[in-house]
Amino acid sequence: MAARLLVCAPLGLEARALRAALGHNSVRRTGFGPRRSARSATTVAAADFDLLVVAGLGGGVGEDVRSGDVVVADEIRGAGSTVRCPAAPTLAAELRRAGFPVHLGPVLTTRHVVRGAQRAELAATGALAVDMESAVLARAAGSRGFAVVRVVLDTAEHPLLRPGTPRQALTALARLHAVGSCLSRWSRAAPPQNRHAPEEVS
Repeated sequence: MAARLLVCAPLGLEARALRAALGHNSVRRTGFGPRRSARSATTVAAADFDLLVVAGLGGGVGEDVRSGDVVVADEIRGAGSTVRCPAAPTLAAELRRAGFPVHLGPVLTTRHVVRGAQRAELAATGALAVDMESAVLARAAGSRGFAVVRVVLDTAEHPLLRPGTPRQALTALARLHAVGSCLSRWSRAAPPQNRHAPEEVS
């Protein structure tokens, strides 16, 4: 039997892009930032699913990460803890088969938008991308499968609040929609291998 998939999308625009691919009931808007994510995690934890995926846009910090690239987290680093995502390699492989530029590595959850020199500081830790929600929402998975996928919106070379940002955002949202179709295939293809719970390592 296929895994019951639930996708958490922090922003309304992200949720709409994913619902167009996955249907309304498979996607839950959880809110921007750690505070709203913490409130949503309680209700998400009570939902009926086998596999939880946090999906949306993110900031790129890795040296080779470009706007429009897809980052799949093999671990989520939050405040004082790191959570490994055992299902990440199979998700990354599915996205690569679909032709996306995919990076597999750490995603860091911060309490604020990362700008300027801080990108290089975080890149030095091995992080590929940053967001403000994934580490908080990870707790909602409990003993069920968990994964994180972020489409990179901004990088050091293409920061937010510049003339090209609206076009960049539309391109990233279109890619997120396409990623949604892959999530559906991935959850159906190998359910037993996908249903690995996140593992807290520190």
